[in-house]
Amino acid sequence: MNPYLYFSILFGLALLQSTVMPKITVLGVHPDLVLMAVTSWSLLRGAEEGMLWALISGVILDLLSGAPFGVYSLALLTVGFAAGLGQRNMLRVDILAPIVAIPLATLAYLLITMALLSVLGWDMEWGARVGAVVLPSILVNSLGMPFVYLPARLLHRRVAREEISW
Repeated sequence: MNPYLYFSILFGLALLQSTVMPKITVLGVHPDLVLMAVTSWSLLRGAEEGMLWALISGVILDLLSGAPFGVYSLALLTVGFAAGLGQRNMLRVDILAPIVAIPLATLAYLLITMALLSVLGWDMEWGARVGAVVLPSILVNSLGMPFVYLPARLLHRRVAREEISW
């Protein structure tokens, strides 16, 4: 697979995440396309490729955000690694795998992001954020995951065919 295509996909998702998605609110939060894509790719292709997607898209998010550099990269890398570990134990074609994984990935991603920001001096108001951001984000990302996972699965199948060699 052409690495420029991967970068284009990730750049596009991160750009959408930073520009368009903040305007789309559901339950007071916006769907996290990059998190869903990294989780999907990790489930489909394993921790190594999932972490590569996490690093690339995390750096782009870090560059586009007002948060300290590295916060999104580190949180996405952690989630990509953990979701990729599950790839070995789950059937990659099982549609239930992403539905089960995304609530846990969302929880981990947001808690890691909040902890890093808190350590860096940002006021997190943990109790308020859990009720106003974490719980609604889990629901919104869970509802949005099939719309990200299914195209990722199609891409995975196309790439997997290209990698077959004798």
